[in-house]
Amino acid sequence: MAAPMLKVLDVFVGSETGLLKGINVSKAEWLNLHDTESVDKSKEIVSLCWKDETETDVCIGSKNRTVTIWHSATRTFSDSLILGTEESKLRGVRLLNGDYVSCVDTGLVRLWKDGEVESEINAGKDVFTFEQNPTERNIFATGGKENELKIWDIELTENPKFTAKNVRNDWLNLRVPVWVTCARFLPKSEKIFTATGHHQVRMYDLKAQRRPVLDMSFDEYPITALSLCPKNENEVVVGNTVGKLAVLDIRKGRPVQVFRGLAGAIRAVQHHPTLPVIVSCGLDRYLHIHSTDDKSQQKIYLKSQLSVLLLKSSWDGNDVDNEEEVVVKTEVVSDEDGNDDEIWGNMEVVQTKTKREDVKNSNNKKKIKRKQTGEESGEFDKQSKSKNVKNKKRKTGIKA
Repeated sequence: MAAPMLKVLDVFVGSETGLLKGINVSKAEWLNLHDTESVDKSKEIVSLCWKDETETDVCIGSKNRTVTIWHSATRTFSDSLILGTEESKLRGVRLLNGDYVSCVDTGLVRLWKDGEVESEINAGKDVFTFEQNPTERNIFATGGKENELKIWDIELTENPKFTAKNVRNDWLNLRVPVWVTCARFLPKSEKIFTATGHHQVRMYDLKAQRRPVLDMSFDEYPITALSLCPKNENEVVVGNTVGKLAVLDIRKGRPVQVFRGLAGAIRAVQHHPTLPVIVSCGLDRYLHIHSTDDKSQQKIYLKSQLSVLLLKSSWDGNDVDNEEEVVVKTEVVSDEDGNDDEIWGNMEVVQTKTKREDVKNSNNKKKIKRKQTGEESGEFDKQSKSKNVKNKKRKTGIKA
């Protein structure tokens, strides 16, 4: 349907088909910022970040190592840039002083200037996570499958600043496998949180030791999304491959809140920096917005399987530009049963009998019929008996 152009977008979401979507949360409306004719799974969006602190332009990284900038003022995309020529998958891209820093699954972390490689780091094979420190932007974290957490200074490319050490052997004295899927820096500190494909959440103190200072397990499935809680440095939000979303207190080693209403793997989650809401998305094609105060939920259907999201620091998107029109496809679901109450309410109610009622009614009819038949046969017997007595009396000469 035709709808007014959304002037303010609060959330940006990338899909597995390569489409960037913008959402206005207050109006529960969204639009495709890409042309839908350019759908291609090889262009899956795997990374979103702000170009600068103004939070106006969005840097988009695709799985095929293509990077573009979406400009909010003109609603247009810049020319795409391909980072690297080797066969690899992009894991993340960030900006440092206007230059791109990229990481691919083969472990190559590169700083690009004017389309050329300025410096390069080999972080090891099978990289799954690539994260930038929000306060010291030249510091990055990498980790992956059998590839321990490493902290790098992109300006000093020889050796990592920190290399984590695996936890001690388990109770059977067997080595614990390594699979780092997510990493998040705690701002203005020397601490970093990680999540693993073996359902563990860990906190490292870079000044204390190489092993994690806190370690806990959540559920039984790989954790695929991780976010920090801004009001409590000991709490994190995690999501896993079966759609379980929870707030964990890693110091207490237990969940604080568990949220429902998600189906399928969670690919991205982010706690809003100022509001008490948690935003998540994944393979169920919904953008989920959960309140941490009362656990209420808003679901917005976005038509595509989602892979990554980016939140604005402030949500005040109530303005709508009525001069321009675009095609907007929206679906808001307040609960798991959908919003079809009005349609069902207007339908005519058809009364039907159950099988048990039909059997009962049939048995009652049979009893009534038998009773009537019995009464009729009884009357007939009385009449025939009376006639027989009269006939007998006549034969014997006795008056009736």
